[in-house]
Amino acid sequence: MSLFRRRSILITSCLFLALLAGSWGLYLRTQALLSNQLAHLAVQSLPSDGPTPTLTIQKTSARGWPFGAWRRLYGVSFHTHLNGADIVGATPMLRLGGNWLDWAHSLTTRTELPLQLPDSTILRMVRNGESLTLRLRKAKLRISKETLPCPPDARCHDHGTLPLYWAHFRIAELELASSRLSHSLMLNHPAGTIRFAPQSLSQPDPALQNRPLLSAAITARELTYPSSFLQNFRVEQVHAAFALLPGTGTTPLRLPPETDHATSSWPDIPLQLRLHELSATIHPVAPGKQNTPPPHLSLGGKLYVPAFSGILSVSLTNWQEPLHDLLQSSWIQRNVPIAMQGLLNDMMTSPRMLSLSSHPLTVSIPLDHGVPPGLSSDHFDHLQTLYSHFRQLAPHPQ
Repeated sequence: MSLFRRRSILITSCLFLALLAGSWGLYLRTQALLSNQLAHLAVQSLPSDGPTPTLTIQKTSARGWPFGAWRRLYGVSFHTHLNGADIVGATPMLRLGGNWLDWAHSLTTRTELPLQLPDSTILRMVRNGESLTLRLRKAKLRISKETLPCPPDARCHDHGTLPLYWAHFRIAELELASSRLSHSLMLNHPAGTIRFAPQSLSQPDPALQNRPLLSAAITARELTYPSSFLQNFRVEQVHAAFALLPGTGTTPLRLPPETDHATSSWPDIPLQLRLHELSATIHPVAPGKQNTPPPHLSLGGKLYVPAFSGILSVSLTNWQEPLHDLLQSSWIQRNVPIAMQGLLNDMMTSPRMLSLSSHPLTVSIPLDHGVPPGLSSDHFDHLQTLYSHFRQLAPHPQ
C-alpha cells in the first residue's frame, strides 16, 4: 500500500473520529437541554387558569446519537383546567426532540422542538357534563409560547404581558367525538396551525373582546362521517379557517315563542365563532361517468357558541348534477314528503333553474341551536316547514 493512500486513510479516519466525538459532545449538550425542558414542560406547554397543570411521565430514555438527540417519554398523561373545563390527555409514548435538521430548524426559527406521537393519543375536554374527545394517530407537533405586550386598559396579571401559544401540526388521522354528535367525525392527514391566546370567559375583559381566543387554519385530505346523508359522497380537499372570540353581549338569534323548544333555554352565550372558510370538494361514491367537475361547497358566517345560533352562508359550485343525484338518493326518498320531492324535481327541470346552472348556488341560512328556525333538532326529518318555503321558489305556469 502506497504512503499516500495510507495517509489518506489515516486522515479520513481522524476526521471521522473527530466528527463522532463532536457529534457525541453535541448529543450530550442537547440531552442536557432536553432534561431542562422536561422539567418545565407542563408549565410551558399547558395553559391553565386554575391549579398548576400536572404532567405524569412513567419512564424516559435518551436516544438519537449519532443522527440527532431526542427523549422517548413513556406513559405520558396530563391534566389542566381552563375556563371551567377539565382538559386531560394520554399517550403511550411521546418523542421530544429530533434529528440534527430538526434542531437546526428550531434554533434558526426560535421555535420549540417537535413533539412526535407515533401511537394513538387521546385528548378530552369535559365541561358542564358535555365532552369533546380527540383521538390522534401518528401526530407531529411544534408547540411554542411567546408573550405579547398588554393592550391599554386590559387586565394583565403576568407582568404586563399576555401569553400566546402556537401549535403547528401534521397528523395521519384525527377522530373527533362529541356528546352533541351521533357519530365520530374522521379527518385524514390534517395539517395546519392553531393559535391560542387564553383569557377569562367567566369575567371577560372588554379591552380584549376583539382578540381571538383561538384561531386556526387547517387542511385535510378527506373527511368521513358515517351518516346516511353522506354515504353516497366522498368529502375531500377540506379547508377550514376560523376564529373564536369572547362574546360581545349581542343577543343571538332566538326562536319565536310559539316554536321555541327546550334546548333554547341556554344561559348567556360566552363565545362567537367567526367562520372565515369551511370548504370541501364533494365526489359521488358510485362509479360512473361524470360530465362536469365535482361540486365545491363553501361555508362562512358568524355563530354564537355553544348554541350555534347565527347566520351561515352556503355557496355551492357545479351543483346541478350532484343535486339531481341527491334528490334521487334513498335518504331523500325516506325523509322528504312525496309532494315535496315532486316540487323539487319540477324546480330542477324548470327553465329558470337550467339557466342558473353555470352560476354558484348561494344562500344564507339563519340557525338557532344548529337548525333553521321552525325545525326541531330532535325531529329533523319532519321537513314540513321547508315545504312552504320551497313552494315560493317553485316554477309557476305561464
